[in-house]
Amino acid sequence: MKTLHTTKYAIYIAIALIVYFVAIDLVGFADRIYLSFFNAVIVGVGLFFVIRDVYEYERDQFKYMDGFIAGLKAGFVATVIYTIFMAIYLYEINPDLAEAIERQVTIAGEGIEVAMLLFIFLSGLATTVVVPLVILPLYKRSWNTREVRVKQKPLNQ
Repeated sequence: MKTLHTTKYAIYIAIALIVYFVAIDLVGFADRIYLSFFNAVIVGVGLFFVIRDVYEYERDQFKYMDGFIAGLKAGFVATVIYTIFMAIYLYEINPDLAEAIERQVTIAGEGIEVAMLLFIFLSGLATTVVVPLVILPLYKRSWNTREVRVKQKPLNQ
């Protein structure tokens, strides 16, 4: 699969994450940290489409690692774009939201701006690694087919 398609899906994932965040901010729920768990669902759906397209493009020679690498590339690019957006949004556009989140996270102490961005980035990377590993078994071809078993001539037959 061409890198252009992977980048295209990465941009779609990042746009979906940004639209979701802006929507919950407009409703007034952006300071509720637990709503960020839906980000994993958005990334998961996007990576499903990336892996599906890799499978469709290389159906006969589909390799598990090709799908995994495509998922990693798309997820990493989407995570970087989203983290940059969040840095700009939290510290330039709406610093009151950053202060509200800092008040909720009292265990970290003072000056946790970098820690919040690091959390956003690392949670995106964790999702990027786990989701392809969950999706790829759907596209893995089984070696336990009737044709393979006939060719192997098992001892019990």
